[in-house]
Amino acid sequence: MGITKILIIALLIWAAYKVYLVVKFRTKNSDYYGLNKKIIPCSFCKTHIPLTSAIKVNNKYFCSTDHSKNA
Repeated sequence: MGITKILIIALLIWAAYKVYLVVKFRTKNSDYYGLNKKIIPCSFCKTHIPLTSAIKVNNKYFCSTDHSKNA
């Protein structure tokens, strides 16, 4: 095999690996970018917050501990 063919094969393997890394990174961090997050209003001030950062007290959701104390 000539050196040109070896270089082309190596370049194709490198490109496939780079594409694999990009796809892996995007699927792993898709939730980080705010995809698939449910947004809910605070029961006290009606500010909309992600469900993952809300504080739940008596089946109500709040944006902070101060607001949850007023419930």
